[in-house]
Amino acid sequence: MTPESLLNRDWQDIVRRLGGAKAVEASARETKAFQRPRVVGSAVDLLRMILAYCLGERGLRSTATWAASIGLVDISNVGLLYRLRQCGDWLAVLVGHALAAAAPEASRGRFEASRGRKPPEEIGGFCPFLRGLTPPGF
Repeated sequence: MTPESLLNRDWQDIVRRLGGAKAVEASARETKAFQRPRVVGSAVDLLRMILAYCLGERGLRSTATWAASIGLVDISNVGLLYRLRQCGDWLAVLVGHALAAAAPEASRGRFEASRGRKPPEEIGGFCPFLRGLTPPGF
C-alpha cells in the first residue's frame, strides 16, 4: 500500500462524512463557491485544495504546486486565492452539516421530521395530551 492510496482513501472518507460527492457539489453550487468546471474539475477537488491550504503548513504557491504535483489541478497561487475568497459561505455550510451529523441524538430536537415524528402543530402543540382542546377566547 502506497502513501498516495492511504491519502486518497482518507480523503474519500472525509467526502463521505460530508454527505458524498454529490452533496458537496450541490452545496458548492448553491453558495456559488463552484459554478462550472474550468481549471478546477469539481467541487471535491476545490475542497481538497482549500483544506490542504488551511490545515497544512504551506503557502498559496506551495499548495498550488502540491495540487499540480499530485495531478489534482494545475492552478496558479493567484487563482487559488481567488477561489478561496469565494468559498467562505460554502465552508460554513459544510461545517454546519458536519456538526449536525455528529450531534448526539438528544440535541437534535424533540420533533424531528426525518425520524418520522409529527411537528408540534400537528399534535396540538408541545403537550400532546392537550390535543383537541382550544384555548379560551378562540
